[in-house]
Amino acid sequence: MALYPAPSPSHAEPTLQPSYFTSSLYVESLRTDINDLVLLYEEQYKANNAEPPFSVFKSVWRSQGWHLLHLRVFDDRTRERFLTTTFRLFLEKSKKLEPLFTRVTAVLALYTLYSTQPLGTTPALWYLKHITIPADQHNDLQELDAIPSGTELSALRPIISFILRYFREHGVFLILPDSSLFPENPRSLPREVHVDRGLIASLDPSSTKKKGRPTRNDKTRKEKSAVDSLESWLDKPQPLTEHSPALTKSKADEYQLLKSELLMAIDGQNPDSEGHSAIVKANRLVLQRLQEVQTYVPQASDSLSRQERESAGVGRVESAMEDLAQGLNPGILGLLEGSGNSSQDIGSVSFTERFSLSPDPTTWGSILSPNHPEPDDYLHNPDPKRDRKYDSGGHMFTYRGLTNLGCMITLCTGMLTLFAGYPIFSHFTARKPSDMGGFNIGGINSTGQIPSFLGNYGLVDRETPADAFYKASYTNPSQQLQLVFSDEFNTDGRTFYPGDDPYWEAVDLHYWATNNMEWYDPEAVVTRDGFLEVSLSRKDAHGLQYQGGMISTWNKFCFTGGLLEVSVTLPGANNVMGLWPAVWSMGNLGRAGYGASLEGMWPYTYDACDVGTAPNQTVNGQPVEATINGDTSANGALSFLPGQKLSRCTCPGEEHPGPIHNDGTFVGRSAPEIDVFEAQVSGEPPAGGVSQSAQWAPFNAAYTWFNTSDNLIIPDQTRTTLNSYTGGAFQQATSCVTTTNQACYELNEACTSIYGFEYRPGFDTAYISWIADARLTWTLRAGGVAADERVQISGRPVPQEPMYLIINLGMSENFGGVDFDHLTLPATMRVDWIRVYQPLHDINVGCDPADFPTQAYINEYVDQSLEHVRGCSTNFKQYWRLHES
Repeated sequence: MALYPAPSPSHAEPTLQPSYFTSSLYVESLRTDINDLVLLYEEQYKANNAEPPFSVFKSVWRSQGWHLLHLRVFDDRTRERFLTTTFRLFLEKSKKLEPLFTRVTAVLALYTLYSTQPLGTTPALWYLKHITIPADQHNDLQELDAIPSGTELSALRPIISFILRYFREHGVFLILPDSSLFPENPRSLPREVHVDRGLIASLDPSSTKKKGRPTRNDKTRKEKSAVDSLESWLDKPQPLTEHSPALTKSKADEYQLLKSELLMAIDGQNPDSEGHSAIVKANRLVLQRLQEVQTYVPQASDSLSRQERESAGVGRVESAMEDLAQGLNPGILGLLEGSGNSSQDIGSVSFTERFSLSPDPTTWGSILSPNHPEPDDYLHNPDPKRDRKYDSGGHMFTYRGLTNLGCMITLCTGMLTLFAGYPIFSHFTARKPSDMGGFNIGGINSTGQIPSFLGNYGLVDRETPADAFYKASYTNPSQQLQLVFSDEFNTDGRTFYPGDDPYWEAVDLHYWATNNMEWYDPEAVVTRDGFLEVSLSRKDAHGLQYQGGMISTWNKFCFTGGLLEVSVTLPGANNVMGLWPAVWSMGNLGRAGYGASLEGMWPYTYDACDVGTAPNQTVNGQPVEATINGDTSANGALSFLPGQKLSRCTCPGEEHPGPIHNDGTFVGRSAPEIDVFEAQVSGEPPAGGVSQSAQWAPFNAAYTWFNTSDNLIIPDQTRTTLNSYTGGAFQQATSCVTTTNQACYELNEACTSIYGFEYRPGFDTAYISWIADARLTWTLRAGGVAADERVQISGRPVPQEPMYLIINLGMSENFGGVDFDHLTLPATMRVDWIRVYQPLHDINVGCDPADFPTQAYINEYVDQSLEHVRGCSTNFKQYWRLHES
């Protein structure tokens, strides 16, 4: 699409001025594009009879790049000119003279362009509320509503009828009088030539002369030159009269009549008034001017005979006047009168014909003789007598000279100071960046907490209350935690399609890994009334009967260690099962919902090179404990995982995000999972509860982790119990189930309840503690997932990967039963806020920390297919095929 000119060299940005959209550069290119659109649509329409006609048109429209025609432009005038010109070019193709298919295509294009202009941008691009159209063309447009049935275009008839009805109901057109009533374009009229008096000004005897008395020879040359110039001018062919195409008498009469009407319109009903006389007066002025030239030619000149002078001067002009009186209208005077003998359209006359410029400047009326005086001659002809007082005397140390020299010295000194002195001075006087007692370079701001950003794009939401900037640790109340990320969701109307938000992005996919019944669509996630709303509804989507929502901060915001809290109203009722709301976190090397990125990554958290990294957690059938007492649906096998893809067994030179241990081996990398909660309704009578868990690989024997009193701490066993589910062939879970606040459900009292987890990554003193209803529910210490000799695996660290946030609402029978008879849809989970805290002196925010980098690996493999056999001298070889799904 020819939409805008090339970038300007100074700013490398397109410069769109209003005049561009009415220039031939844009108009002719767009006409060509419209013709291509018509031809391509006609070809596709005939070739795809089974396809809906408008679907075929939309496909052609997008393939040709027409959907880009609502790009931003710079100001109101440019925007108006762009839209007005584009609409008029489409209307041009809808005229009755065009073929029927061309007119139909123009209507489809006009409707598509008008209805797809964005409404909500700033400044708005939908600038024109109405499209101007002449009444006769509007009537022709309405006739398209009657496309004959049984023809090739009959399939388009209902579409055209709908579009025309849409135009009428929305008042799209501003109807103007018939185009026949519009004034004539001056370019369509025969040309009238105006002769500038300056054309023969060089012959004026009053022009500036050289000083001194001219000789007789000078006078003679001037006289002959004047006559030659006039003769050349009068003899010069006039293309509009001598070379015009054949003109019928009817055309000539038509022009004379039209011209008389124009004169009558100017002068009223009196044909002898000033309008007509003005032309005659102009002729007389030219004649008078030529007579003045004639008097300049001496009667006694020896250079020309009287007959020659008469034919070249006034005699010839008077002859032309006589011809004019007889209606012959010859030569330049005939053109001044507006001869009806020439009907050549100015639009069809070439540049050369229009101005009749000869390559010889002497034919233009210019006198090139060096003896002819010119106004600037004194500048080029030195006169010692005249110039003596200016050329003699004086000295270089004048006031003006000193001023000029001083200005140059000042400019040079300033430039040297700016480009040399200032950088040197800054280098030696610059102060090193300081945290000024804060946690980062630049310190803290006046609020005592977070630096300010333009717009609400900082890690901490500006609307977070000040009393939430710090918080005591749940596990160690003497430890102060600092707010490092928050989102209050107070701005209504936020959406989370890709690119809409700096931190959150909604997915558009089916979460097939857990057999979900819904399609996750960004449409299901919005902010309203100060809450983030994630909805689940009955809606056909991509072959599924339900639509849910999932958003995450993958590769945008991550944290390592600290406290994650979220204030939530759970969806549905507290006694009807079937919904699966969740708030959770995952390591940044895996993206939730994208199976290829999780293969061999989830739910591993492992940093050893042993059988724990191998497929099925066995090598040659050993250890035996890994082949029995496992998943009953997998014939008792403990693990069906494909093995850890980025393990410590990775050989040097193979792809791995790093880093490297002191012994030269890679750090084992993965995508672990820690859940804030997964809510469900269960029991008899039914009641709401949340499962708060972490997922692990490799697995303990029989999925039995070391849940001793040292490793499993439950402060209130009346509301929290150990989950009976401990894992399966694809994951091991450490989980407890806690009864929720039964009032904080959408269909009950709709209050909010605070959930979260606090954790310290690594081994030894590492732990994870979960929170529900703003109270500690249970704690898992690192010893619970220590080494297990029964299956020959090493200890698994509490996740050390940078973790990102996930919020979703779905439905799956994998998680529990679904009461379709009593389930109320749509159901909505409402999130009031979400916040992340970390210890004051242990801030670790970001998705690409130095000790666990992710960015380079993600950039390398996010859109690629990788087929690879891993392993060198080790026995733990693994086969991979990575692709996004």
